Amino acid sequence: MNGSRQRVRQWRWGDWRRQTGVRALLVTALCRLLGLVIRPSPRGGQPLPSGHLLAFVVIKPLALGDVLLTTPFLDALRRAYPQAHVTYAVGDYARPALANNPHIDDVLPMGRLGVPRSYDLRAYAAFVRALRARRFDAAFVLDRSPLMALLPYLAGIPYRIGLHSRGRGFAHTTRVPVREGQREAEEYLRVALAAGVPPQGARSHFYPTPRDIEAMRRLIQEFGLARVGPLVVCAPGGGVNAGAIDVAKRWPPDRFARVADALISQLGAAVALAGLPSDASSIAAVRRAMHYATVDFGGKTSLGQLAALIELSDLFVGNDSLGGHLAACVGTPSVTVFTTTSGDVYAPYAPSARWVQAEPDGTGGRADVDAVIRAALLALRDWRGDPADERLHDRSRRRRQDGGEP
Repeated sequence: MNGSRQRVRQWRWGDWRRQTGVRALLVTALCRLLGLVIRPSPRGGQPLPSGHLLAFVVIKPLALGDVLLTTPFLDALRRAYPQAHVTYAVGDYARPALANNPHIDDVLPMGRLGVPRSYDLRAYAAFVRALRARRFDAAFVLDRSPLMALLPYLAGIPYRIGLHSRGRGFAHTTRVPVREGQREAEEYLRVALAAGVPPQGARSHFYPTPRDIEAMRRLIQEFGLARVGPLVVCAPGGGVNAGAIDVAKRWPPDRFARVADALISQLGAAVALAGLPSDASSIAAVRRAMHYATVDFGGKTSLGQLAALIELSDLFVGNDSLGGHLAACVGTPSVTVFTTTSGDVYAPYAPSARWVQAEPDGTGGRADVDAVIRAALLALRDWRGDPADERLHDRSRRRRQDGGEP
């Protein structure tokens, strides 16, 4: 199993992806009725057509972290079908998560399709036409939305494999039941397995460009972060996506400050605060609460530069958000703090990923802080004290040996 868990309480808090109510019940009932009409059996009893020169489309509109969780699936698909043409249909907001990905051939922009409460019937119909024009052999739907499941059916794509949650995969020819409480990345890999694609050895991927890496290397030197102690990137923000804002996912800033201070005092760490422009208030609050100096990169980096900064670091600590998934992709040990969502489900997909389930309102107090510090110290137990340039060289060399260089 990828990742390790420092401490997990029984998940009992809200998650916008699992909301229920009258509307949800009506949608479920309608989907199950439609499932009786649309035949699920694939043509010829096979989940995928035969041959190697095939055209596949993978559909996942949102969000940045969720799209990164699909990259192990892309890894497995490309290894099984090296000659296939793989297109990824993704929304504008999440598209940067696929930059430089060697396992896809192109991207089919979905605009704002998939963004909650912003569906446009004309845009939806136009995207169906775009799918139909490409004449794909098979579609993989890594999304629970019934409207996403319906897209390849309306486009006439003959083989449709995807998640089947509460009847919402009614339009798929191969319906993969979702196991509640299981790892999200592993659910996507079960879609691959259902299509006859071996998932063994698949891992997360994101590749910052050499220019991004060089830019962040210079900044690390400029700000004096390449010290004797480890370099730790801390991202206290998150919870903001297109059409969905859940800042309750954020662990209180003073807790992150205590963790950062502890790593500085115990290990002589250099701490860099990072995140998106929407994280500015949380980053500022952490800086105010800290007793030691830190460097603020919040809102000052592109996605590729943020990934490069994390790759050059020795540890990432943050909320259930983008940064932890980037750490999994670039091979940096991480500790993710989960509050309103479950680490058992949404943890980054990597052997070096750890997580702590904390109280959502910060009432866990010292116990939660101590758990995160312990997880961070465990993640750094193999830290060797190499300079930042040598750390990057070692990681790049290991990546080439793994065959993951684009």
